[in-house]
Amino acid sequence: MRLVTLLLLCACTAFPQLTDGLATSVTRTVTLTADQADFSIAAGAGLDATQQQVAQIFLDAGISGLSNSGTALSQNTDYSTNPPTTQTLVLYQFAFSVPAAGLKDAAKIMETLRNKPPDLLKSFQYSAALNASQATVDAMHQTLLPQLFADAQKKAQTLAAAAGLKLGGVRGVAESFYASGNFGVSYIGNPYFSTTGTISSTSGGSGTQYTFYANVTYGLTQ
Repeated sequence: MRLVTLLLLCACTAFPQLTDGLATSVTRTVTLTADQADFSIAAGAGLDATQQQVAQIFLDAGISGLSNSGTALSQNTDYSTNPPTTQTLVLYQFAFSVPAAGLKDAAKIMETLRNKPPDLLKSFQYSAALNASQATVDAMHQTLLPQLFADAQKKAQTLAAAAGLKLGGVRGVAESFYASGNFGVSYIGNPYFSTTGTISSTSGGSGTQYTFYANVTYGLTQ
């Protein structure tokens, strides 16, 4: 009996501060200006070519800020011969970005290389995506954080009041963001089977939707 009483006293002492807390999730979605064009290049060369040699082709053409994003092996089939011949290539992948206003100028450089590829290039493909720059995303992130926390607190207070409890202090925070859609893309094929796309945007170039998310956990008291 004394043990049961002791357990009840301990429970009553701990009860005013509820340990589980209340986790509240909130989101805000905005459209950010597509102020940057992100290019991706896949350039195939013979097994004896080096990454530096392939990269130099684009540097000499006027592309700056080129970074390597991967290397793979690929096979290229030349149907201009009879019978067709297949060659194993090293596929060097590069990336670079320019302001959105420079999208067409950069694409013209890519087109020039496609129409008159150096002997070193055995296959060539690129894509371009309009997106918000990291600086634009970071600025919106800083603007929305206080709003997200205010939304979370308001929502948590409503839930706590409905349960007959009081909202305590913040006990944990998790936040993130993600982008969705609205890209403009152009694809260029290899020298033998090339298809030139038109750079455009599904939203008229207006921007990219970003959803910012926050999960805030509050303590609860009686």
